[in-house]
Amino acid sequence: MNHMQYDSSKHVSAYLCMTKDIGVGGNLFGGTMMAWMDEAAAIFAHQYTHSTRMVTLRYTELLFKEAVRVGDIVHIYADNPRIGRTSVTFDLEGRVDTRVVFQTTATFVAVDEAGRPTPIALGD
Repeated sequence: MNHMQYDSSKHVSAYLCMTKDIGVGGNLFGGTMMAWMDEAAAIFAHQYTHSTRMVTLRYTELLFKEAVRVGDIVHIYADNPRIGRTSVTFDLEGRVDTRVVFQTTATFVAVDEAGRPTPIALGD
């Protein structure tokens, strides 16, 4: 994935890295970053599609590119959304200032009350 352009990406969320978020290596614990990433992706999928039930289907290769330390604010951006019949796929990137700290591509699926895929009706 190429580095996203600031002017084309949508800022979704921001998280402050605190002492409680640090792993044994002295940096942000990867599992915490993944939880932040999934929450931001869910927010974007919901806002972009206006679907009330969006669930995570998959992430492509997740690249942890730079360390995040206590006091860093991780801003998460989404870009390049692609709508399918029941799903939306988009690029996701985390940045601290101008440093890219993670990159991946997310796919979320719209589901009905029973958890079955349902068509996305944009604009509803």
